[in-house]
Amino acid sequence: VMLLMNNRIIDVRSELEFEKGTIPNSFNIPILNDDEYKLVGTDYKKHGQDSAIRVGESLVTGEKKERLVDDWIRAIKKYNIEYIFCKRGGLRSKTAKRWLKEKDLDIKILEGGYKLYRKRIVHLHEDTNNYNGNWIIVAGYTGSGKTLLIKELDSSIDIESLAKHRGSTFGSLRESQPTQQNFENILTQSYLEKCNGNIFLEAESRNIGRVTLPGRFYDKMRSSKYIFVEANIETRVNNIVEEYVLMPLQNGMQRDNLLILYQAALNKINRRLGGNNYLTIKNQMNKAFNVQGGSHELWIKLLLENYYDRLYKHKLDEISNQIIFSSDWSACKDYLKDMDAT
Repeated sequence: VMLLMNNRIIDVRSELEFEKGTIPNSFNIPILNDDEYKLVGTDYKKHGQDSAIRVGESLVTGEKKERLVDDWIRAIKKYNIEYIFCKRGGLRSKTAKRWLKEKDLDIKILEGGYKLYRKRIVHLHEDTNNYNGNWIIVAGYTGSGKTLLIKELDSSIDIESLAKHRGSTFGSLRESQPTQQNFENILTQSYLEKCNGNIFLEAESRNIGRVTLPGRFYDKMRSSKYIFVEANIETRVNNIVEEYVLMPLQNGMQRDNLLILYQAALNKINRRLGGNNYLTIKNQMNKAFNVQGGSHELWIKLLLENYYDRLYKHKLDEISNQIIFSSDWSACKDYLKDMDAT
């Protein structure tokens, strides 16, 4: 099974299987929908394979079968598709291949299907020795512009973008996160595209929202070389106001909804903040969102000083000996751009 699939590929599994996890660059044209797949599965358990095949083929006949095969053919021709796959490269793939062959179109079956693909993904992440490339981790206190720096580099993997989450308690984005399997699949795809040279990654926790870095990926990051982006508190506060308040509002997020989202996030760290800090920050947040021209700088500064900076100081102590360059954002950008060009 090829882990790096740069071309489009057809997943003929049911919709629910596809949603749980699929190979990047694939799209779903199921031979059996969710209900039909369940019926065939039940019959297989009761009466065996031959009976299940008959039930499956009886569910997709006549015009329905013609439309399905036509959909496959259109996609194959439009995207120059070479492969189809199902769960194990078995009955559904073989049936699809046979029906396409009847229309004089030959297609390859991905050997072992999605199950073997996932097995290879899991195996890759089981040992840090499996990883290639020169990993450079971009670190810095919250608001120092790490994500912006990552986006400037051709050889970077933007983990937060793949996870659809900004990697902090307040990092939830409006779009839903991928499933764990899909996150692992797209992260692995991105890694394999970059693994022959430098790989630039933003320092992250093991968990990013409700998805988790696979296997030993986090351990590999923690044992790599670091670049540290220096920034004073005023710069960081301004960056966070821009990214977490002004941009969401400009992009159509309602002020009340953003306040509710951030109050819920603040409530999650109530204990770590301590009662007095929590109430002070909550009150200042309410004022900033509800008073005309209210200032967001104060509650964000308090949040950085009383939560994020304390949290990050502990992590920084652990990786201090691995830092190979430390300077302001512009100098770090120049340093990394030079590396990116090699």
